[in-house]
Amino acid sequence: MLFPRRLRLELFVVAMAAGELVAVLTADNVPSKPVAAVLTAVSALVLLGRRWQPLVVSVAAFAVMPLGVSAMPETTGAQFLALLATFAIVGAINTDRDAVIAWAAGAGALAYVAWVDPNAAGWEDFLLSLAFCSAMWAAGRLVSRRTLQAVALADLARRAELEQQDRTRLALAEERARIARELHDVVSHGLSVVVVQTLAARSTLADLDTADGLDTAVVDRHLDAVESTARDSLAEMRRMLGLLHLDDSAGDEPVDAAAPAPGLRHLHQLVERARSAGLDVDDSQIDVGIALPAGLELAVFRVIQEALTNAVKHAPGSHVDVALCSAAGAASIEIVDDGGRHASARPAGAGHGLVGMRERVALYGGTLTAGPLPAGGFRVRAEFPVGATSDPAPSPGPRRRRALKDPA
Repeated sequence: MLFPRRLRLELFVVAMAAGELVAVLTADNVPSKPVAAVLTAVSALVLLGRRWQPLVVSVAAFAVMPLGVSAMPETTGAQFLALLATFAIVGAINTDRDAVIAWAAGAGALAYVAWVDPNAAGWEDFLLSLAFCSAMWAAGRLVSRRTLQAVALADLARRAELEQQDRTRLALAEERARIARELHDVVSHGLSVVVVQTLAARSTLADLDTADGLDTAVVDRHLDAVESTARDSLAEMRRMLGLLHLDDSAGDEPVDAAAPAPGLRHLHQLVERARSAGLDVDDSQIDVGIALPAGLELAVFRVIQEALTNAVKHAPGSHVDVALCSAAGAASIEIVDDGGRHASARPAGAGHGLVGMRERVALYGGTLTAGPLPAGGFRVRAEFPVGATSDPAPSPGPRRRRALKDPA
């Protein structure tokens, strides 16, 4: 593209003025060619001010045109084509009311040209020329309206896209805040276990003065429990802090702090609620005996919960297969529905529920795929690396055992 789109009309006007200028200078029987050429060129070039005052330049273009014809009574073909183009331009650059005023000015200028042109054939020639010019004016109005409609639709699409992005950001912030609150409950429970186990270890050590010997097995058991729970809690705390570090905010919502965080043991209750909502759920492939950290159990529960909720909304009455298994150091979830009888269209990744699922899965280094199936229905699949949930730092446990077994 050599020139910007917004300058194409200006370039056309300049070319039109140049064509008229050449036609006047090369015409015969013109008593004052310089004056006629200048006035003819000005009648076109005045349209370059269309961005300033469209109606003023439109009337000025039609006002200068009779002056050029007076200096050159016999109209050339290039001038008539320029007249048609001028009618089209003034129809395109003005609003409805101003375009009518400009058309009236053009009709008056055309009547004067038809009166002074010796080659004109009276009122019949004037009416025929006015019909052609009016058709060009109407075409300009149509182009203008279509252009305005296209601009309005493009602006509406941009606004809708921005609103969708805002809604997605808000849903993302709310989901992150919810995840952070739930992880807070998990970490609080883990740290409470640390406190209890530490108190038990201290109580055992305090009784050494009265004991016949040092029971290292009891002490090691308590301290091992402290170490394991503390490491899991630290891993969850790091994830929570990383989530809160994104500086997103969401509105407060009431949270029942006394309620335990849902996990694998609550999956069958979740399935029963989905069945009561009209789904035919097959949960025979759910292995609730998988050993997962508390935070990961919560993420698995929420992903299955959101997938079943989407099935209730978009595929009521559908058959849903829910699978949960663990193999090769990874826990995988798969929820597949057959679409139901009255399935509605579902986005393949843009829904707010899917945004929340992706956040939870990404929080534990997992992957999520969700989308419609070729034969109908919808599938959600998530995989979590189970080994990545623990703290990889080396354990100081053996050093502690040696210190207890070989006291100074």
